[in-house]
Amino acid sequence: MTRADDAGSGQNSELHAIEPAALDSTARTDAMTAPDAPIQAATPLRAGPVRRFERALGERVKLHPNRLSALKLLIALPLSFVLLRGDLGGSGRPLLIALMFGAYATLDYVDGVVARERKLHTVFGRVFDRVAEIPLLFALAWLTIAVLPDPPLLLKLGLDVFLLLLHARGVGGILHNRLRTTTSYISLVALLLLSQGWAERLVTPEFVTVLLWINTGISLTLVLRRLHILSRSRIADALSLSNGACGVMAMIFANRGQLDVSLLLLTLGAALDGMDGAAARRWGGSKYGVYMDDVADGVSYGMAPGFALYATNRGFEGALVGGLFALFVITRLTFFTLNKSSSDPGYFRGVPSPAGGLVAMSSVALFHTQPLVVGFLVGIACALMVAFDVQHRHLGHALASRRVRAYGVAFVGVLLLSAALGGFRTGVGLVLLTLLVYGFVPSFAAFGRVLAERRNSPRR
Repeated sequence: MTRADDAGSGQNSELHAIEPAALDSTARTDAMTAPDAPIQAATPLRAGPVRRFERALGERVKLHPNRLSALKLLIALPLSFVLLRGDLGGSGRPLLIALMFGAYATLDYVDGVVARERKLHTVFGRVFDRVAEIPLLFALAWLTIAVLPDPPLLLKLGLDVFLLLLHARGVGGILHNRLRTTTSYISLVALLLLSQGWAERLVTPEFVTVLLWINTGISLTLVLRRLHILSRSRIADALSLSNGACGVMAMIFANRGQLDVSLLLLTLGAALDGMDGAAARRWGGSKYGVYMDDVADGVSYGMAPGFALYATNRGFEGALVGGLFALFVITRLTFFTLNKSSSDPGYFRGVPSPAGGLVAMSSVALFHTQPLVVGFLVGIACALMVAFDVQHRHLGHALASRRVRAYGVAFVGVLLLSAALGGFRTGVGLVLLTLLVYGFVPSFAAFGRVLAERRNSPRR
C-alpha cells in the first residue's frame, strides 16, 4: 500500500498534496478570488525526525522492495488462513494474529520507504505490492460481510481491484495518494478489529461503514481523475458535495437515534471542508464553487445539528431551537460570503461554523436527556460564532507547522485511545472540551489585552 500510493513525483500526484485548510468558507473564497496571490519564497528546512529516519532506513535495508513484497505476501497468506479458520491458535490466537499483522504492516511500510528512498519503482513492483494486499483484504471482508452493509464493502473491494488493473496497464501514470493510503490502512485495521471483536466500544459496524465510505469516495475520485472523467477544477466541488452529503447522512442517522454516527459524519465533513479549500487553491474551481461550499457548510453545520436538536426533543421547543440554530449558522456563512474582502486569511472572526456545529452536535450526543445543558452549550456555540471582534487561529494555516502537526497527531492518538478505553462518551467529551478551549482562550486573551490597555492608559 505504501510504495504504490506514495511513489513518484509531485507532478503526477492527484489529491496528493492536499493540505489541511480552513474549516469555514473563507479559504475556498480566497482560493477562488485570488488564485495568483503572491507566495513567500520557501526557505530550506531541516529534515524532520521522521524524514531522517526514513532516509536512514532506506540506506540500511539492502533487500530489494520486490523481495520485501514477497515476504509480505508470505505473511498475508497464512494470516488470512488463520483469520478464516476461527479454531486455530487456541488461547494464544489474539496474540498470534496481532503479531502476524504487525509484521505484515511493518514490511509494507519498509517496502514503501526503501522503494521511495532508493528510487526502485517499477510497474511490476507496484502491481506486486498491491497483489500482496488482496488476500488479507478479501479474508477480512468475508469475516465482516454479515455485519456490514453490502454497498460500501463491495465498492471498496471492486475499486481496489480496479486500481490494481489500472496499475498493471499504466493508465494515467502512477496512481498514488497519501490520503488514500492512510484511509485504506485505517479501514483495513478497522476491519481486523471488527472481525475479532476487539475495541468494541470504538469499532462498531456503523463506525467501520463510515470509514469504508470515506475510503471508497477517495478511491473513486482517483479513478475518475485518472480516466479523465473528473477534471482538476471539479475536485474541489466534489469535496464540497461530499461535505454536504455527510450532513444529509448525519440527519438520517440522527433521526434513527444514532448520534455517535452523526457526530462522526460531521467530523468527516469538517475534514472535507478543509480539503476543498486546499484543492481549490491548488487546481482551481468552478465559478459556483464558493456557493456550493457555503451550501454544504449550511447543511452540515447548520441544518444537521439543528435537526439533531429536534430529533432528540421532538415538539415545538426542539423545532424552535433547532430551526434558530440552523438559521444562525446560515446567516453567519452568508455574512462572510458577502464580506469576504474584510477577512484575514490567517484568522477567523469568531469561531468558524464547523466548530460551532460540532459543539452543538457534541452537546446533543452527550446530554440529549438533559435539555437545559444542551440549550446552554448551544447558546455558547452561537455566542462564540458571533464574537466577531475575537480572532481565532486558522487551523489549516496552523497545521502548516511541523510542531502543530505533531500536536495534532498526538491529539488524535489520545482521542482514539480515550474512546477505545472509556467509550463513546469519553471521546466526545474530549472533543467538546477541545472545541470549547479553542473558542474561549482567544476570548479571554482579548479581554486580558483590553484590561492591560486600560491599566496602561493615562488617567484623566
